[in-house]
Amino acid sequence: MNKLVDKYGRVYSYLRISVTDRCNFRCKYCIPTQHFEFIHHHDILSYEDIIFALNLFCKIGIKKVRITGGEPLVRKGITNLIGEIRKKNKEIEEITLTTNGSLLSKFSKDLKQAGISRINVSIDSLRTERYHSITGGFELKNVIEGIKAAQNEGILPIKVNTVLIRGFNEDEIIDFCNFAADNNINVRFIEFMPIGNSIEWSKDSVVSGREILDIISEKFTITKLEKHKYEGPSLDYRLSNGAKIGIITPISNHFCGSCDKLRLTADGKLRPCLLSDNEIDLKKAIRERDTDKLLSLIKDSLKIKEWSHKVSDHESIKFNRTMSHIGG
Repeated sequence: MNKLVDKYGRVYSYLRISVTDRCNFRCKYCIPTQHFEFIHHHDILSYEDIIFALNLFCKIGIKKVRITGGEPLVRKGITNLIGEIRKKNKEIEEITLTTNGSLLSKFSKDLKQAGISRINVSIDSLRTERYHSITGGFELKNVIEGIKAAQNEGILPIKVNTVLIRGFNEDEIIDFCNFAADNNINVRFIEFMPIGNSIEWSKDSVVSGREILDIISEKFTITKLEKHKYEGPSLDYRLSNGAKIGIITPISNHFCGSCDKLRLTADGKLRPCLLSDNEIDLKKAIRERDTDKLLSLIKDSLKIKEWSHKVSDHESIKFNRTMSHIGG
């Protein structure tokens, strides 16, 4: 088995690895404010565990790795892990990172030296008080400074992920388009998904990709861009102000048929689909360094992945795991 192929013929080359469920932010759609428990420390995979598992994943087809959290930069020694991944897995063509950006000023130089290819930063508002509110009290200016630090180290492009929620921040779409042009940043608008439960999710709270484009087209001329290798599910556009934007539509126009990613959670669960609670527990096989058992479990994960998620078929849906537990 030198390729990861599911029962529908989809080939998997992209693994997202959550290194922690901890985060210094408390974003309301990610970490619930009530009845929330962090994963016990003894259940979190060690860096040695991650390296062991990734060695096998690379032998069977993984070419791209994204490090996520929680907030990955809060875990001690994270840049050492990235450096080890780069050194020990020559099959990997790209290592990327998703972060809230608050610690980028501190870590940008080390991330560059460790071999990070690209960084995605989550920013859901450009308005100081609104950003302060949704993150639980953090300052937007510190994140912007972190982005500049990463750019100065030559980590390009920087992508900003913006989850749009009706009644909260859809009035900032044009602001984000101007922000992208002014700061040499690619902004990606993401439809609101029902992971986490502090902000009530319903189909009415989703600002669809079609609606986003309609709003943007009232202000700018839009040119669709060709999709390049490892661009993922984003549909990308160039605007007449020079901005590059992307739109990700997991709800209104899902891209399940071309999905190429798996998710390894911080506690060792392999999750074939973000929007499904079906998971395979790899932790025991990883910790026992049982390559045969681990390979068998990875194969099992491809059997439980459905052709598409079911979220768009329901007005409301609940998940057992929050976004911080899953790793995005």
